[in-house]
Amino acid sequence: MRALVVDDDLASRHVLASHLAGVAECVMCASGPEAVTAVGNAIAAGKPFDVVFLDIIMPHMDGHETLSRIRRAEEAGGLPPEKQVKAVMVTSMDDETNTMTALFDGQVAAYLVKPPNRSELLDKLAALGLLG
Repeated sequence: MRALVVDDDLASRHVLASHLAGVAECVMCASGPEAVTAVGNAIAAGKPFDVVFLDIIMPHMDGHETLSRIRRAEEAGGLPPEKQVKAVMVTSMDDETNTMTALFDGQVAAYLVKPPNRSELLDKLAALGLLG
């Protein structure tokens, strides 16, 4: 499994990467624009990501806008919907508005509150059909 971890906080990126150790190849990005570029490059290389973990609150481009641009990059790259990355919002925001925006408007597959523990994270991945 290929995972993209997007968070402006270095410690948060490393926590997720350590939780994914042994189950995913991780690419880490510190911003939305960097993530959109990484997705485009992965599609062009024929190795699209299986899952993207997105923080909601980031400077310059939040998680919702980042996901919107990722979806446009996938469309431009010719990825059919069933091949598009599964998006998981990982954020300290635990309010209904952001949850509903993420799950319904943002085409998000799951929503985790920081800091997620490893078993919770792996359970979400299994529920999404990403773990064997």
